[in-house]
Amino acid sequence: MKNRHLAAGLFLALTTSFAQAGDVPEQSFKVIGTWGNASMYNDYEAPLWNEAIPQASGGKITADMQAINDLGLSGSEAIKLLSTGAYDAGFALYAYIVSGDPIFEGFDLALVSRSAEDQRKVVEAHSAVIEKAMADVHRLKLVTSYPFPLPVIACRDEFKSLADLRGRKIRVFATTQGDMVEGLGAVSVSIPLAEVPTSLQRGVVDCAMASAIAMYNAKWFDVVNYLYEMPIGGAIGFLGMTKSRWDQLDGETQKLLDEQARLFSEKTWAATHSDEQQGIACLTGERLDGPECQHGEAAKMTLVRTSPEDAELRQTVLNDFVLKRFAERCGAECTASWNQTAGAAVNVTIPQ
Repeated sequence: MKNRHLAAGLFLALTTSFAQAGDVPEQSFKVIGTWGNASMYNDYEAPLWNEAIPQASGGKITADMQAINDLGLSGSEAIKLLSTGAYDAGFALYAYIVSGDPIFEGFDLALVSRSAEDQRKVVEAHSAVIEKAMADVHRLKLVTSYPFPLPVIACRDEFKSLADLRGRKIRVFATTQGDMVEGLGAVSVSIPLAEVPTSLQRGVVDCAMASAIAMYNAKWFDVVNYLYEMPIGGAIGFLGMTKSRWDQLDGETQKLLDEQARLFSEKTWAATHSDEQQGIACLTGERLDGPECQHGEAAKMTLVRTSPEDAELRQTVLNDFVLKRFAERCGAECTASWNQTAGAAVNVTIPQ
């Protein structure tokens, strides 16, 4: 009897899936991804469009997908490629589109999120605000947001605390990170990710920010020796589609894409904490919360632990530089909205 019920349930699920796929017309999308040499693209972004969506649609939805670096671009150009309609859909980091409107900094403010759990609270609380801004500013439908592993700081030369970073040149990839770096008395430098190892080697920069697992995969351990254990903020990406293309889609296609994007986002959230811990384990050989390095031989970087003095300095920099400058760029209405959503989710308030 149990097997009969199981078979009946499986049949119902399959027939429902086939019925949904049968309601979807044949169509193809031109899609731009992030970096083809990174695990986020290869493990999550590309499989979404090349495997999950075609399978869910019974082969009726296909994609012509390219990684941004395959076009010889760094990543910041993705929003223009989408806004101009050169691509139907695409992935990018919010950090790369803040020049369009500082409201997009709201997910990623430096020193606000100190864990993947904090980051998810911010994203879930603030998503409606960002979705509206994406439509108003860039004429894009926000399909979903998803996390990259939280960025950390690595340096070539020894440091024992955040205070030791004063005067150093630090590579950043977001405006809010620059605010934090300047709050520490250091100098912020913007350099494409691919150029960071050479820049560290030549002394163009002394330190750099990226996720620990990205540092390991790119062999930064050949040129940096010290890794700070605590994340310095968020790194949230998004999947967007041009409003014109989205509005042309039938309801069943929209429903299918929404569901597959939701599953994609859940997978990335589930993996981000593990990726962060693996990055630290692989760079330093030290385990904070997880297994030993699973990606190859562990490097021998020194892990710099946080301290009560660091916590006090972080709070000062957060209040006096990161939040204050964000409020100045974003304005009173934007700041109030952030306080009511993202800030409330993690008990952070910007004074007004």
